[in-house]
Amino acid sequence: MKLRTKITLASVSLLLFLSQAFSIWNLAKTQEQIIENIRSYEEDRLTSEVFRFDKELVQKEYRDVRSAKYAALATFTPGYSENAVLYYDNEELYNLSPYHFDMSELSGDLEKDTLSSGFETVTIEAPQQDIFLEEINGRHLMILFRDVEVYDKEGSINSLGTLRILHYRDITAVYESKRLLFFQGIAVALLLSVLLALLLTYILQRILAPFYLLRDAANVIAQGDYEKRVEHPGTDEVGEVSRSFNQMAERIEEHIRTLAEMNETQRQLIGSLAHELKTPMTGIQGYAELLQRVQLPPLKQADALHYIEEECIRLSRLSAKMLLLTDLSREDTIEKKPCSVAALFSQAKEVTHYRLKEKNLRLQINLKQDFHVEGDADLLQSFITNLIDNACKASPPGSRIRLIGTASGIFVKDEGIGIPQDEITRITEPFYMVNKSRSRKQGGAGLGLSLCLQIARLHGGRLEIRSTPEKGTCIGMHIEIT
Repeated sequence: MKLRTKITLASVSLLLFLSQAFSIWNLAKTQEQIIENIRSYEEDRLTSEVFRFDKELVQKEYRDVRSAKYAALATFTPGYSENAVLYYDNEELYNLSPYHFDMSELSGDLEKDTLSSGFETVTIEAPQQDIFLEEINGRHLMILFRDVEVYDKEGSINSLGTLRILHYRDITAVYESKRLLFFQGIAVALLLSVLLALLLTYILQRILAPFYLLRDAANVIAQGDYEKRVEHPGTDEVGEVSRSFNQMAERIEEHIRTLAEMNETQRQLIGSLAHELKTPMTGIQGYAELLQRVQLPPLKQADALHYIEEECIRLSRLSAKMLLLTDLSREDTIEKKPCSVAALFSQAKEVTHYRLKEKNLRLQINLKQDFHVEGDADLLQSFITNLIDNACKASPPGSRIRLIGTASGIFVKDEGIGIPQDEITRITEPFYMVNKSRSRKQGGAGLGLSLCLQIARLHGGRLEIRSTPEKGTCIGMHIEIT
């Protein structure tokens, strides 16, 4: 069952129950008040009639029970309504009503404080008046009566009996009106409940519409469309949920894109690595088999062993760079400490001294004043030496390589062959080499700039490459220097 259906059913049921409970209570109170008003009116009327009857009876002549009955009947008949009945010691003297009342039963109930009907109990607060609610022949009657003692005329001492004037009022219409109003109330309540259910369904559908959009968007994202977003109008809770959902979707899309790029990079990396390993391993295997199966002259043997040694050294360097590149790609943060740029340049010059001397290159340090960089000293040193190594490969003998430290970062500039503009965007890819044959001859594997890019990223910097063919290249890291 949907949420809007549950809310609608619960709301309508609760409203129907409360409305009917209030209606029943209100009808009961209204009926009680109407009966009380009728009782008060009929009681005043009976009191007036008894007073008039008693006043007129006193003026009659009677000395015994028979004459007393006759006098009472003669006095009672004129002016009394058909709803009045006259009794003499429970003997009916005058009754034009369609009902017969058993005075012995009514007399036996004189001690009761409450009057019972077929539907409810009504309390009458009138101690001087005897009042009953009775159901006779399907009609509801309010019965009131009062007794009048009859004495003889010789001193009014000897009682000749008791006269009882009974007055009734048919109040069936009150009960029927209550019943009719009750069923009308149920009908109206049911109609209003249906209208309320329709209105609540419409309102809840409008309120829950943004959540349905969230559901549909979630299903679309689950099917692989990570660009799906939902609108978030307004500043209410629904808008906040929509904005949070969009932020979550953006993070998921970014994460999926990163994973896809990483997967593609790793796939290309593995393919390039397999390709790079294939040539030296094939050569090593071929020379090893040749040394085992053919008796070569000492000079040929030395050449074969030298090739095997050179290829093993290249594979060792390749493995070391691959391990470093893999480690850097997994790290998100590094421990940064202030590092002296002058110290980094001095150490880099010392490390690359033999490499520079071998190619007859000069290393010049351009640093007007010492700066400090927040970063990892070993990684920064690796960054500089890799750039110097690449510059050595590209520079002709006798040329100059400059280490430059400015307020905007650290740079290595050479006077080599340069890089074509259409190749600059790809040279940071692992194993990518502009001139593959020349790079392999010089022991390169195309990983140096990939390492530099990762090191710059971990330091919050930006790798910059500027190059002009046949004039030289400047590569460095834009980083905050203090």
